[in-house]
Amino acid sequence: MALSHRTLTLKAARGLVVRPRPGGGPDQALVFLDDGGVHELEGVGPDAKLGPKLAALAADGAWQGSPAYDPASDAVYFAPAPAPPSGSTPRAPVAAFPGFVSKLDARNRFRDVAGSGERGFTDGAGVAARAARITTLAPDGKGGVWMSDWEWIRRLDTRSGEVTTLGGVNRPGRVHMPNGRWCNQLRFDPATDTLWTTTRTAVWRVRVDGGGNGSGSGGGVELVAGDWQQQGSVDGSGTAARFDLITDALPVSGGRLLIADCLDLRCMDAGGAVTTLLRGCFPSGEYRQMAILPSGELGVMMQNGRLVLVSGGEWASPVPPPPAATTDLLLSLLAPQAAAEDAGGSGSGDASVAPGTVTVRVGGRAFPAHRSVLAAGSEYFARLLAPGGGFAESGAAEVALPDADPAAFAHLLSYMYGTSLGLPCTQLLAVPAELLRPTAALAGRLQLAGAVAALTERLAAAATPASVLSDLAWADAHGMTDLAERLRAYAVWNRRSVVAQGDLVAEFAKYWPQQAAELLKAFAEAF
Repeated sequence: MALSHRTLTLKAARGLVVRPRPGGGPDQALVFLDDGGVHELEGVGPDAKLGPKLAALAADGAWQGSPAYDPASDAVYFAPAPAPPSGSTPRAPVAAFPGFVSKLDARNRFRDVAGSGERGFTDGAGVAARAARITTLAPDGKGGVWMSDWEWIRRLDTRSGEVTTLGGVNRPGRVHMPNGRWCNQLRFDPATDTLWTTTRTAVWRVRVDGGGNGSGSGGGVELVAGDWQQQGSVDGSGTAARFDLITDALPVSGGRLLIADCLDLRCMDAGGAVTTLLRGCFPSGEYRQMAILPSGELGVMMQNGRLVLVSGGEWASPVPPPPAATTDLLLSLLAPQAAAEDAGGSGSGDASVAPGTVTVRVGGRAFPAHRSVLAAGSEYFARLLAPGGGFAESGAAEVALPDADPAAFAHLLSYMYGTSLGLPCTQLLAVPAELLRPTAALAGRLQLAGAVAALTERLAAAATPASVLSDLAWADAHGMTDLAERLRAYAVWNRRSVVAQGDLVAEFAKYWPQQAAELLKAFAEAF
């Protein structure tokens, strides 16, 4: 179905957010008005209209930061503009930006959460915290709300009210953005556990390894699409794409990111490829916020108070994956120790194996599996088990994977069964950090392209200045060229922090001279 759009006029609307309806029923779309009122958006399509006022701030109240719903605390968080100074007109420019965060709970009650009306920049709990310019909020669904505050990315703990600052890789106390630019938007994708930010012409992945503790070593940004300086409207993959003026982004299902770019609606897929979905759908080129409405339409709140509704897209808000089975649980379910002991480790097969199944022996564990699932999920097994394919194992009751890690294979076997049922891979490959490398290597050996892509994405996202050189050497050694290119780009971007690693750099140059030469060339070309 082709995309289409239409525009509704709302009075002085400032924000749009969707939350579960209190008491049950269909989700509820809330519109925040300039006068401090909150109304439900009732009806769909051309019949949509504002319902009765559900809540309101004080008489002089106003909104600034885009409202965002947090499922962990079942509340909508927002940044209200502080009251104007004594003797000034309401919402005078000097008081245009908020210095605190509040929430609207499921009973439509307002409550201040952190900070005060006094501007500043101070980490702390509750009223002790200070903020300079909070413009966007992005709940992570795990007890935190990420906030953009000028050049800084900060995190509010919704349980304690503690505000901390994500430390940067080049400039302590802040996340370094090129040319002194700060992030326009922050958006969190719970399905991929990714925090996204945008500048005017680029999309970035935010690294939050330090958990926002303000130590100066826990964060950084990775350029994913566009260019930090060059403008344009060019579809393409990654840094080949160009953007005119990004004003909002919205994670949707499938790891995609909808992007409001000047007059156009665009999309970046999970692999970083950018395409234009609908041109000229935002006449003014200015937005406040995007949200997937209960009707399934994309709602885009404009700065002039109009609401643009885009229909025909297969969109849904991303949802966090269910808790993944632990490695020990997977091993106990897929290769019980008793079965391995009964098999005796002889590799001679087992006459009791059911028709249509095969035992895959990995290390000291035996994994019974359906031939059809293995063949459908892995090109390696498809050739190995094909009748008349020339392999001795094609009709055998048992096959072996020498030198493979049983724990890694347990995760990949679970992945193959899950994908055979149509489950998304992001819900199946919750591999612990210590198993990422062996699982990715085994996935490449078994030719599981989807698993390789998902695992290398995590490896790239987990890189730090202290780990990137060893990660790069490992990726090159295992023929993972795409991962190696991303790691090399990360090292170039953070070259000062990488070079500061001292002994690690010397070790890299000694044992991997070819990779070191390529990296040195990339460093030189970056200047």
